[in-house]
Amino acid sequence: MDDWADKCALAELVAVLSSAMDRADRERIAACYAEESFDDHGSFKGSGREFADFMCDQDVLQAVHHLLGQSVFEVDGDEAWGETFWVFHGRAGSHEVSGYGRYVDHFRRIDSVWKLVYRRVVPDKTPGDDPSTYWQASRDRSDPAYDRRRRP
Repeated sequence: MDDWADKCALAELVAVLSSAMDRADRERIAACYAEESFDDHGSFKGSGREFADFMCDQDVLQAVHHLLGQSVFEVDGDEAWGETFWVFHGRAGSHEVSGYGRYVDHFRRIDSVWKLVYRRVVPDKTPGDDPSTYWQASRDRSDPAYDRRRRP
């Protein structure tokens, strides 16, 4: 039962983070991350708090919509790894942007609460920026979903 409860809490964390990004809710975004965190979102690379600022900058994106697909989590004590599929639509200035791919995440339980420690975005279709700034997908065990990185 503990494993199931942990996986439900991790799925909720990923969903809350996507909802907070869509609403440009700086505090809710930052609260999903551990203090010592790193988010590798392609052209953006920085801490969870810096990512919250980036997502709430109205000069970057004026509209954002995430749709999450299945998640697969592996829990090992107070650490967990996850892969979540996503579809993204947004507006940057007068341009419509969209993409789809996966989040490959490392989580840690801190004071009984799951937090995101390290996120990598692995797109199958980039949302309009430079594809070389992202982790690359692979249809074999060299794909980022198979490694257990804790930090960049």
